Amino acid sequence: MGREGRRIGSDHPAGEKDNEPSSADPENPESTGEDAESPDTSQMTFENESNPTDSSQDATNGDDSGISIRDRLQTESSGGVFANKDLVRSDTIIDEDRIVGRDDQLGRVVDNLKPVLQNEGIPDMLLSGPSGTGKSLIIHAVCKQIVELCESQGKTFGVLSINCEGPKTADRAVYRLVKAAAEDLGVDPGVPQTGVSTDQKLERLYELMREHYDGVIFILDEIDTLEGPYQEAEYNSLIYQLSRARKLADFDGPISLTTITNYADFMKDLNSRAQSSYNPDDIFFDDYDATQLRSILKNRQDAFKSGSLSDDVIPLVAAFGSQTHGDARKAIDLLRWAGELAERRGADTVIETDVREAQEKYTENRKLRHISGISTQKKLSIYAVAATAHYAREYPEWIPAGPAFKTYQFIADTMDADQYSRETFVNHVTEQSTYGVLDFERRGKGRGRGVHMYFSLSEDPETIMGTIREDSRFKDLAHEEATISAVVRERLKQFRSKN
Repeated sequence: MGREGRRIGSDHPAGEKDNEPSSADPENPESTGEDAESPDTSQMTFENESNPTDSSQDATNGDDSGISIRDRLQTESSGGVFANKDLVRSDTIIDEDRIVGRDDQLGRVVDNLKPVLQNEGIPDMLLSGPSGTGKSLIIHAVCKQIVELCESQGKTFGVLSINCEGPKTADRAVYRLVKAAAEDLGVDPGVPQTGVSTDQKLERLYELMREHYDGVIFILDEIDTLEGPYQEAEYNSLIYQLSRARKLADFDGPISLTTITNYADFMKDLNSRAQSSYNPDDIFFDDYDATQLRSILKNRQDAFKSGSLSDDVIPLVAAFGSQTHGDARKAIDLLRWAGELAERRGADTVIETDVREAQEKYTENRKLRHISGISTQKKLSIYAVAATAHYAREYPEWIPAGPAFKTYQFIADTMDADQYSRETFVNHVTEQSTYGVLDFERRGKGRGRGVHMYFSLSEDPETIMGTIREDSRFKDLAHEEATISAVVRERLKQFRSKN
């Protein structure tokens, strides 16, 4: 089937600012975000890190042994521990007998989509929960079976799936859906990516549906990242359109819109139009525990040759995985990395030492790698918190959100970057607690006086600032230390005088 798949603060023209009046208080937001996935690690490997000086196809290695790059690439491995490495790649769509620990969620998805086999209506769905808890895995595994069963009945079921982290706007997301359908059907998209309106792209999408499909499911993964360049997040318009697609497209068959997010309160962020048309079955996925992770890994141990895993490998990987937010993807990747390390040392067995070395390589600067991979606006928000802590006269363990937001506003103006509302700033900061970058808590100011929110960084503020300044869009902030320091100290002084 066709497969493909935030707004970036300083990447939009000046003037497109988030100036929407907000009653949200940075010390007392209504919600906290949990939307962002950490940078994709599914293809990370621990292979040889050779750096040949000759880049030609027939270049030899540096020891004059006469073995060319091409010869090395074409030489079959004499050993190794893997039998089918794809089974320990977290993005591989697996068979249902490998899915464990998700019986309730799997059953609900199956029950929701089963009516399509009788050409009956199917509901919309919202799959929510932390990263790596099986949301995408289950919906795609069930859809794979639906497609095959429909084919056996002479029907065509379209699975049009995109990841919204890439498109960033509703217009681009619609084009991705058109492209996914065209690739699935083996036809021309029929519309260009630019130069035509979103409505024209939608009409082409509806045309492809009417002409080729008996039923369709739209899968919008990481839907909360589709913010767009304007005040109101663009996932609102896309959800509104696609949840009404059966009527708008004059489509006779069943249609489902399934959105996937890490943010448990996503529905609260939809505008009234989107909420009125999108009423999904909300299916929550909680973290995996160590026992469940162990079962998941055992169901993929045939990725390795018989006898190539020592008995303590899977329990140890599961234990590490359960300590990192119960993320099955990370556990699967860790098992693969351990195997790659074993092969790198020429061994035919993966042992405990390989697992510990792989875990050490992964956790080394993991938080800083995560910060390097987040969006510009999130970097700006975290930079403001780190700057507030760093430039305070006495480094506070807990940073009040109010002064940090004022610092954010100043830095955004300094960079000529888009500026979001106070609530969005707080959401951007608090969601980083999911990745261990910081903690947050609310503290009461006294009877009838509300609460303050405070942040506590888990890494040295100066190190965080230096990591963010490696991004070219932030490098000039190094020359603004005196000014930012003065702003921070004045805002903290004002805050303390009032509290």
